[in-house]
Amino acid sequence: MNILFYRHTLLSRGGDRMIIAHANHLVAEGHQVTIMAAQINSVFHIDSRVILQRLPSSNTASTLLRALVTHFPHQLIIADIIPLACLLAVRNRKHTIYYAQDYDESYYSSLFPRLFIRLLYSIGLTVMGIRTIAVAQHLADTFLRRFHVRTEVVENGIDAASFYPDPDQELIRYKEDRQAILLLSRSDARKGFDVAVTIVTNLLNRKGTETLEIWTVGEACQGIFPAGVHHRDLGYVNEHRLRQIMSSANLFLYPSRHEGLPLMPLEAMACGCPVITTSAVPYARSGENAMVSLINDDVTLLNQSILVLTNQHIIRSLINGGIATAQRYTLEHTLSSFASKLVSMAEFQQ
Repeated sequence: MNILFYRHTLLSRGGDRMIIAHANHLVAEGHQVTIMAAQINSVFHIDSRVILQRLPSSNTASTLLRALVTHFPHQLIIADIIPLACLLAVRNRKHTIYYAQDYDESYYSSLFPRLFIRLLYSIGLTVMGIRTIAVAQHLADTFLRRFHVRTEVVENGIDAASFYPDPDQELIRYKEDRQAILLLSRSDARKGFDVAVTIVTNLLNRKGTETLEIWTVGEACQGIFPAGVHHRDLGYVNEHRLRQIMSSANLFLYPSRHEGLPLMPLEAMACGCPVITTSAVPYARSGENAMVSLINDDVTLLNQSILVLTNQHIIRSLINGGIATAQRYTLEHTLSSFASKLVSMAEFQQ
């Protein structure tokens, strides 16, 4: 097959990582794969056989316009946001696949953009009949409930060869007697970094700056914590370094507001790092593999953080449950299932 992944950016987020993983697997299976994007700048390994094609303009409007007016020669064209999928389907309807990594309405807080995205879903899934692969069953259930369409499901998975307990001795020495709380720094409000900062600040006020330190991965956030706080801004890291960081942290705090099927909590679980998160994470089970609160429940998240940092029995239970959960979500199964779905879709359109 000749497959195109069409995006505006290819960076170092979880969704980007899954696109790269699928592209790498598909070229290894003998397919021709192109990733076309206006900006390509990722820490994740991209197979040299994957064709990287940069769009001539970094302007978002240009990316959208090209999607609308171009008839692409590829057998399958994959977009992972519904606006791009709808635009691509205008001239490439039989070939367009929507790879739903989340429900795009959740990107927006104001009413008009949310209604507009819902309209695009209705047009794309119902009127245009764009074929869809969702990364989680709850997304497929949402599409069925709201738009009366059935979609394929291929759940995300993580690479067991990349994520396992592997503490970094330098990080351990740096902590001294402090406990390290790991956060994902993202300006995307859905990821709840603002909530995490509030909880950590309250923790520091209760326990003192000499007992805790904060590690952040993702977007730069120097200066966001009060003076005197031990903060390591680790930036975007590859999988090897992320494994070491997660294996060395005492807690991964991930107060997300909305998710498809997120990778980072699974990766933390696989590395033996206790996870505190919200009901937005579909596989999190409170007291079994994580501590789980309602979304935006700062008080419960704070109390759970204190509990996990102090109760060795709970820590051990969460580590064991998390590792068992991570073992059920394998990247190998995800990649082979996704490739199989694409082959079936390509055969169906002929």
